[in-house]
Amino acid sequence: MSSEKAISFSGVSFGYGPHTVIDDVSFDILKGDYLAVLGPNGGGKTTLLKLLLGLLIPQTGSVEILGLPPGKHGGQIGYMPQYTSVSESFPITVRDAVLMGKVSPGISGVFGIKFGSNASIAVEKALSRVGMLKYIDRRVSDLSGGQKQRVFIARAIVDEPEILLLDEPTASIDQAGKSSLYCLLLELNQEMTVVMVSHDISVLGQGVKSVACVNRKVHLHDRPVITREFLDEAYGETERGSCPIELITHGDLPHRVLEHHPAEDVVEGDWHD
Repeated sequence: MSSEKAISFSGVSFGYGPHTVIDDVSFDILKGDYLAVLGPNGGGKTTLLKLLLGLLIPQTGSVEILGLPPGKHGGQIGYMPQYTSVSESFPITVRDAVLMGKVSPGISGVFGIKFGSNASIAVEKALSRVGMLKYIDRRVSDLSGGQKQRVFIARAIVDEPEILLLDEPTASIDQAGKSSLYCLLLELNQEMTVVMVSHDISVLGQGVKSVACVNRKVHLHDRPVITREFLDEAYGETERGSCPIELITHGDLPHRVLEHHPAEDVVEGDWHD
């Protein structure tokens, strides 16, 4: 991972009316990072993404992406929103859905679609990277949930961005689809910085390099390890000796051993699996 900054927040606050959602946060994300953004519903995760995209303007402080203000990067930022459903009656093909990722502002600031001679090549390359090239002429509405998510990731990376932002990319797919998607994101992280908002704490075992706990404040952790401090930062104070995570598995599945919980009934050497 590089020592160069990809994203920088400095003293940023934002709220809706009298309700403060992001309160005086400062942190940096380095180039090449794979960051999971975790926290409770309403804690400010999606607001953080909107500030990055320039869809919201900080009420105090500043945001920089690759040294520039949000919204000034063209194809350097790829974004996959949380809600990407497609109507069954809308006949858009996979090819056309990915081509929509070629939207960029023109000289006058008006957005348009770049249908240059290389657009078709870029679409095919993006679909190949996510394993969906053979579905290029299929209707998006005919795909499974996991396949749709891959198409929307292809749309986000069609301009080969330096940073990929994703809002709850696994929210609408099954466990097999989640595992496959996490493998894809790990591959993409070899070429770009990945920032993923998620409500699912199990993402910590899927190759992420660092974690941002967002709950009005932002606490950055340089490794994906669950501790009492981590849980309190991300999800609020929990009763001493309790753990708000329950994991049940069947069969011979991999698991991660977590740090010792500071509870009287947990003795040294206990494992959580």
